[in-house]
Amino acid sequence: MRYLIGVGTYAAFDDSIGLRLIEHIAERGLEKGFRAIDLSGNTINLLDYLEPATEHILIVDSARIGRRPGEFEFFKPEDVESKKELSGLSTHEGDLLKTLEFARAMKRHIPPITLMGIQPEVIKNEMGLSPALTARLAEYAEAAVRRCLGPA
Repeated sequence: MRYLIGVGTYAAFDDSIGLRLIEHIAERGLEKGFRAIDLSGNTINLLDYLEPATEHILIVDSARIGRRPGEFEFFKPEDVESKKELSGLSTHEGDLLKTLEFARAMKRHIPPITLMGIQPEVIKNEMGLSPALTARLAEYAEAAVRRCLGPA
């Protein structure tokens, strides 16, 4: 099985891009050859998809990648380092890299994982999505689906 997983929170403006992408894919019936999953901010639930039958996971999230708002790139978890300061691993403060570290410590199967980081324009305590990201939603969906279905 292949999974395209969106993470983020609707209450933090552009941090909702992963969730909005999953909605876009579901609304347009693009979910063919993979399952689109909304994890929201609870990255600990990623453990449910780390199993031997999983061929590939593509995770979409906002990420400060040093690009212009709306630009994106694909990378592997081992290619990045989290700069989040967390009190620990919990369902209240998600950190994907910390979740993967936890999974490795538990000797869980880690399938090939790709991250799609989309540069936010603004992260703030408000519902919505910036025009820079809204305008490119179909482009993100096309790139994500192609990457999810391609070689891991």
